[in-house]
Amino acid sequence: MNLLRPTLALLAACLTAASAHAQLFKEPALQALYDAERHDELQRVALRRATAQPDDAQAVLGLAMAALARNEAPARQAAIERAEACIERQPRAAPCHYALGTVLGVQAMSEGLFKAARSAGTVRSALSSALELEPEGYPARAALVEFYLLAPGVMGGSAEKAAELSRAAPTPEQARALQARIALGERRFEQGLQLLTALPATLAPELAEDMRAWAVQCALGMASTGQSAKAQPAMEKLRREHSAHAGPVYALARLRGEQGAHEEALKLYEQAASLRGAGLYPVSYRIGVVQQELGRPEAAKGALQRYVAAGRGQKASLEDARKRLAQLGG
Repeated sequence: MNLLRPTLALLAACLTAASAHAQLFKEPALQALYDAERHDELQRVALRRATAQPDDAQAVLGLAMAALARNEAPARQAAIERAEACIERQPRAAPCHYALGTVLGVQAMSEGLFKAARSAGTVRSALSSALELEPEGYPARAALVEFYLLAPGVMGGSAEKAAELSRAAPTPEQARALQARIALGERRFEQGLQLLTALPATLAPELAEDMRAWAVQCALGMASTGQSAKAQPAMEKLRREHSAHAGPVYALARLRGEQGAHEEALKLYEQAASLRGAGLYPVSYRIGVVQQELGRPEAAKGALQRYVAAGRGQKASLEDARKRLAQLGG
């Protein structure tokens, strides 16, 4: 999922990120579709199965993950309804509780503060149930840690509960990663990055994606406090160890750009755009900014137009992209 956005928006994004590319499915065929980012096909397969058998927990989970990836409100609402029906028929189906908690968290946030506040208890309860039913599982624990860190206290947030969950993780690697997430939330960026980069290069899929995402956010946090050069070695390490993934390359581009190496940053952004998970990052926006810095208005305009046309991203970045396009005559 993230950092330095308003708390409630952050909650929605992190609940999505906590599920990204995790080893969620017990069926290899569904996991393969998800890992390959073939979300439309995953949605079709899962819908066919869930229609035939409403308490097919793996199908319900597939609908939920496809809805999150596609970022479409009707698909999210349909996935919520499927998850609720599954829980009614099969109350001990952990995947259905997890599906409800993650998708409802995002859907409620998309509908505004009032809806988010009303839904917070259900989100927390669903994620807690998923973890209680499968205490050795990682995704539900990570999502619940996110919830406790990011929800306001009146909505059930609790840094103490997040810390308890991290300490109770079933493996040292999970515990360290979740402790790093807590450090990130407390703006202890360097400590969080050190914890994450000390993890083994080979991790379980359900942990590796969060490790990369949180390390990227720690690095960007360090950049925001003038420590780009200090964060750079960690991102270079992750780039070597996770060469197929966009996150470390994107972060390295940001760090190099902050240091004034715009040509190098541009090459890194272009590389990141072709890697797995690039859609999680505003690559086109950053390419446009760098091209503008380099005095290439037409190239900058094209990249910014692509970013605005896609309609995804933080509100501040979209607004800045529109302002830059106005300056460029676009």
